[in-house]
Amino acid sequence: MTTERQIHTKVTRQDWIDAALASLEHEAIDQLRVLTLARTLDVSRSSFYWYFESPAELQAELMNIWERNTTSIVERTERDTADITAACLGVFECWADATLYSPAVELSVRDWARRDASVAGRVAQADLDRLAALTAMFEAHQFEPADATVRARLLYHSQIGYYALGTDEPMATRLEYLPYYLEAMTGQRPSASALSAFAQLVSSL
Repeated sequence: MTTERQIHTKVTRQDWIDAALASLEHEAIDQLRVLTLARTLDVSRSSFYWYFESPAELQAELMNIWERNTTSIVERTERDTADITAACLGVFECWADATLYSPAVELSVRDWARRDASVAGRVAQADLDRLAALTAMFEAHQFEPADATVRARLLYHSQIGYYALGTDEPMATRLEYLPYYLEAMTGQRPSASALSAFAQLVSSL
């Protein structure tokens, strides 16, 4: 005999979160609907409320996941690296690994920010925090403050723009362009060993 507990635990809280994350490929966070997610999971709508008080609680959980995008960038700017190209490659790990930085979540939150002032404030602060960390990274490698600021903006804005435009390139193409991007952003050529190590890291993901 099927119990109420079994009905509700056909899926887990994480299943609901994962379904929501998958939906962010084509929906903003504030436009997610419980009924749509329930159909995706093949469960009743009431199952959602076994794990969440309201859709707002799921939204908060997704925003916490979005915060990891900032944490990942900041943590990598603080690494002790041999030179600025190695430092940038550390940050580029975020662009290569969706578990560190989720473009879908990022774009969904930015879409929501157009309609919600409080979300817009959080996005603006995240941009400031990320740029401040990237600027400090360049300054740690002896770039003058104004130069460090501009190079940090070039690095950050080019990647956000890459996602915003929906640019879709094979990883092989991105790796081919990588040394040129690094030289444009840092004024230095990366070592062959650093590029090889990064390519190996990407291939392991």
